[in-house]
Amino acid sequence: MPGLLAIGAVTSIGLGAILVFAVDWQWAGADRPLVGLIMMAVGALALVAATSMYGHDSRSGQAS
Repeated sequence: MPGLLAIGAVTSIGLGAILVFAVDWQWAGADRPLVGLIMMAVGALALVAATSMYGHDSRSGQAS
C-alpha cells in the first residue's frame, strides 16, 4: 500500500505546483497559490511517510 501513497503524494505535489506556477486564473473566494502550496506541503508529508514505510522493517527495527 505504500506504493499507492507515494503515487498520490507525487500527484499532489505536481497538481499543487501547477496551481502555484502554471495557471493564472482566479477563483472567487479562494486563494489559488495558497491552495497549491498546501497541496505541495501535504504531498511532501505523504511522500516522507511513504518512504519511511518502504525503508523500515518492523520485525528487526532496522532499515532494509
